[in-house]
Amino acid sequence: MSSLETFLSAAIILLPLTYLLAALAYGWLFFAGTERAKRLSTPLLLTGLFLHVAFLAALTFHWAQFPAGDVSQALSVVAFAVGLTYLLVEWRGRDRSTGFWIVSVIFFIQLLSSILRQPEAVAQSALLKNAIFAAHAFLALVAYAAFVMAAAYGFLFLRLYRELKSGLFALFYGKLPPLAALERMMAGALHIGWLALTGAVAIGIFNGYQRYGESGESWVADPMILLTLATWSLYGLALLLRRTQQWQGRQTAIVSVAGLCAILLSLVAVNFLVGNFHSLGPATGQT
Repeated sequence: MSSLETFLSAAIILLPLTYLLAALAYGWLFFAGTERAKRLSTPLLLTGLFLHVAFLAALTFHWAQFPAGDVSQALSVVAFAVGLTYLLVEWRGRDRSTGFWIVSVIFFIQLLSSILRQPEAVAQSALLKNAIFAAHAFLALVAYAAFVMAAAYGFLFLRLYRELKSGLFALFYGKLPPLAALERMMAGALHIGWLALTGAVAIGIFNGYQRYGESGESWVADPMILLTLATWSLYGLALLLRRTQQWQGRQTAIVSVAGLCAILLSLVAVNFLVGNFHSLGPATGQT
């Protein structure tokens, strides 16, 4: 076994373990609020993300393509995207009170990725071997991870926060951030998602023109492109209205939740009912 394969085998175990430790540290901070927990939580998450970067880079080098050739790899990329997005939201919002819940989700996604790993072989694709498409796919994953977080914060803002005052969840109420801080974290996630999606759209258009522009194929009418442009416009408008103070936290939260539901329904419809140029066929050696 080569040193690269040894590292990949070790990282499969170390990644969920590191994220578990980070989730426990954030849980300790959430329930106890001690200084030691404050000192441990973010550094442990950073350790997991640095290890994750090395793991994804090693996978890319080992298979010579963007690491999304099977379900395990795709899940790992999603886990990393959620972790990176949360870290940026935490830094922007200066609040770690929701870290326990988000980092726990990262742990479970990466654990599932590790369990499903198939080291023997992965699907090969010309698209995944294209560096431009890889950058487009990664930015899109970061964007949708950010929109998932924004929707979670929006749902908490709209419903759960009020209901936590009573019943079983009363224990958590005083430990959650105030509504103003929660709204800032939601807006931070939306900003990160929109900026990442802007980059994904720009790279995707360039890649589409590079692949199909000269052949005359109507790649612009691809349902995935139309869906992405609609999503980009929706969240851009929401951020603009919030920036100009025409919308408050409640309206932004409604758009965050409704927008994510529309995205998920559209993605299901597009992928199951319509074929498009995003489909990953066998590698042809073309880039």
